[in-house]
Amino acid sequence: MTALLNQQFLTALAFGQGIERASVQIESEAGTVSDARRFVREQLAIWMFSEADDFSDRVVVAASELVTNAVLHARTRPPGESELIAVTLAFKPGIALGVLVCDNSDQVPMVNIRPPVNAINGRGLALVNSLADGWTAAPRESREGGSGKGVWAFFRCPQTVGLLPRSA
Repeated sequence: MTALLNQQFLTALAFGQGIERASVQIESEAGTVSDARRFVREQLAIWMFSEADDFSDRVVVAASELVTNAVLHARTRPPGESELIAVTLAFKPGIALGVLVCDNSDQVPMVNIRPPVNAINGRGLALVNSLADGWTAAPRESREGGSGKGVWAFFRCPQTVGLLPRSA
């Protein structure tokens, strides 16, 4: 994935006119990953994406992996103390859809290129990389003064093939 293509997705989804957004905050706990999946499926249905569609499945699985990574690797507060993860969908009709997962960790996510064959974990971002048309991470600062990062996964809308160039 090229940085240029990721920049095109960010420009289409984070700036400009005609972008629809939906967000939810969930607790940073393993049991809430299903809440994130449900939120994404429901919002895709509101935006008229088919539930029985490869596109919707790819978006839901990628969102699930990003939230799982945030729960497993980005927690900054002690166990038992509340910590939230934000899940945002950004949709530019006819162009692209993005999933943004924000957490409180400054640690940059990295793809595990060669996880051991018998590894139980370590394939999340590799899966996101294979499902999405692009992904990136960026530091963020919250209004409350906290820091962390946002991890985006980008998807070219099914009817827009050719509007944004495919990666090499």
